[in-house]
Amino acid sequence: MLNLAIIGFEHLHAYHYFHLLREMPGIQLHLVETDLSLLAPIETNLTKIPVYSNTEKLLSNIQVDGAIICTDNKGHHDSVIACARANIQMLCEKPIATTLEDAREMLALCGAHDVSLGICFPVRQSPVIQQARELIRQGGLGEVLAIKATNHGTMPGGWFVDPARSGGGAIIDHTVHVADALRWMLGAEFTRVFALASTRLHDIPVEDCGLLSLEMNNGVFVTLDTSWSRPHQSSPLWGDVSLRIVGTAGVLDLELFPWTINFFSEEAGKHLAVPCDGNLNQKMLNNFIQVIAGQEKITADGRDGLRALEVVCAAYKSLASGQAEFL
Repeated sequence: MLNLAIIGFEHLHAYHYFHLLREMPGIQLHLVETDLSLLAPIETNLTKIPVYSNTEKLLSNIQVDGAIICTDNKGHHDSVIACARANIQMLCEKPIATTLEDAREMLALCGAHDVSLGICFPVRQSPVIQQARELIRQGGLGEVLAIKATNHGTMPGGWFVDPARSGGGAIIDHTVHVADALRWMLGAEFTRVFALASTRLHDIPVEDCGLLSLEMNNGVFVTLDTSWSRPHQSSPLWGDVSLRIVGTAGVLDLELFPWTINFFSEEAGKHLAVPCDGNLNQKMLNNFIQVIAGQEKITADGRDGLRALEVVCAAYKSLASGQAEFL
């Protein structure tokens, strides 16, 4: 029996992780959340699942095998530090942290205690991305020249628009997924970023529109639209992750959520598009459990999280300076 903890329910993904894990055999869940109102959506499913008000109480009451950290972005640092000191394997929501200093301290302590720190980058689990990566590495596109990317979404509200807790707006929220996917697909690193951003769609204190121009050390240049531009009510899906990869021998168009069930019903009240992506979160959790068992390596680790955050921080630095910034 594995004792797995979900630390924090600030991030909306925590609820999906909870429902997936409680259906998996051989797992005893433990939850950490100070604000019990956040557990209201899963209140009827908490029978025999202990709830602790903070991480210290969790660690003093149970030997935890693994922890999934779903606090707000700022809270990742303290949660990872506490778990690393207790020698617990971790899977942390993205971004790894809100500052490079915090991220580097987290990596250093995990290394000192020889514990795994995984980052929630489920895009790597996408069959579409995996096939594209293999095609590129086999030379199917020739030399990759340029990439046009988007990661649109709905504006999440709450702490996501509080810069003290989130670290920023649409840029920090959405850049990391695409930055990590491209690093992984191309085996290359980002070297320079120029960013434009604005708040045009919502009355919030962070940016809801972002456009990044990026260079990589293999000569590829990338444009990335990270905007929170999807309507809450009428958009059939929360957003998108799309890539157009241009090479000397071909062009590849990727939509990471291409397979949907389109449901039309008077009872439903509107068109519902149900994504059928092979459940990327389930695959990511399976990988983490295998890591705890010593059977696999984590798909995306803390260093990958740091590299993605470096792109974000360079983008915000570019916004401040009005110039392209080197990583």
